[in-house]
Amino acid sequence: MSVRFHQLAPNVTVIERGWLNCNQVVLASPERNVLIDSGYGRSHHAVDTLKFVDQALQGEPLHWLINTHCHSDHMGGNHAVREHYDCRVTIPFGEVKHVVPWTAQSCWSEQMDQYAEEFVFDDTMTAGDSFDAGGLNWQAHAAPGHDMDALIFYAPEAGIVVTGDALWEKGLGFIWPERVGAARSEYVLGAHAALDTIEKLKPKIVVPGHGAPFAEAAKSIADARSKLDAFERDPVKNARHVAKIMFVFALLDKESMPMADVPAYLESVPVYRQLREEFLGGSNEELVDGMLRGLIASGAVVEEGGYLRANMRA
Repeated sequence: MSVRFHQLAPNVTVIERGWLNCNQVVLASPERNVLIDSGYGRSHHAVDTLKFVDQALQGEPLHWLINTHCHSDHMGGNHAVREHYDCRVTIPFGEVKHVVPWTAQSCWSEQMDQYAEEFVFDDTMTAGDSFDAGGLNWQAHAAPGHDMDALIFYAPEAGIVVTGDALWEKGLGFIWPERVGAARSEYVLGAHAALDTIEKLKPKIVVPGHGAPFAEAAKSIADARSKLDAFERDPVKNARHVAKIMFVFALLDKESMPMADVPAYLESVPVYRQLREEFLGGSNEELVDGMLRGLIASGAVVEEGGYLRANMRA
């Protein structure tokens, strides 16, 4: 496992993780120390998050945790962080319906076979709110699409925007497909709206949910729009894309999987059945065959001794 620390400003540290764990942003100040997003929650991942945050804070306490959105790779460590630091926890207002009451499906865990531990939050944030952290004032903006209730955070003085999964250097978080022939997808429209917001902010530095911080926002926005347009034209292609992303995430979580177990696994996890029934058609075996051929050919997944593993950092 490797992790990189990026010092964007005297009191702004980005902990670059991988694809199972999102990046964490540590905002330090004498008044209070703030963390944006907490990574994945299972086993050693949450322990690593605490270690890295402690390192960024140089042993100082954490006072406040804020989430961009409530997907498992962004809020999975909330419980561990709160338990360790006894800190305040704030989530986007729209995410409350996904965590109260807490069930097996909270934050889409059961549907997608992802781990998310129940956590306690103190309050919520909505677009238009702002907060002071790391010596900067941060504005919350709506960033629908990948998660319809997500927020991004922008510090005008420094020109830094924390985008979660609304924009990465080479893409954005998956967008749920719309049925062929249906009206324009609310998810695609939401993602375009989020990109419009980021473009209007004219950030100097983008801190994505995954990958290193970057400066060429205009190019990344154009690339993301192109991907959105392609997926909107071909919802079936998008559905295949979503299935691949979900499976790679599962491999990162489980670390490896026997190739012989993949058909039964895909049959047992609701999201793959849903994608087949609503978009892809065909049998489970056809989904397995097409998905694995594509992932292995691209190098995203490798097969060794009958086992599959993701070829990227967790």
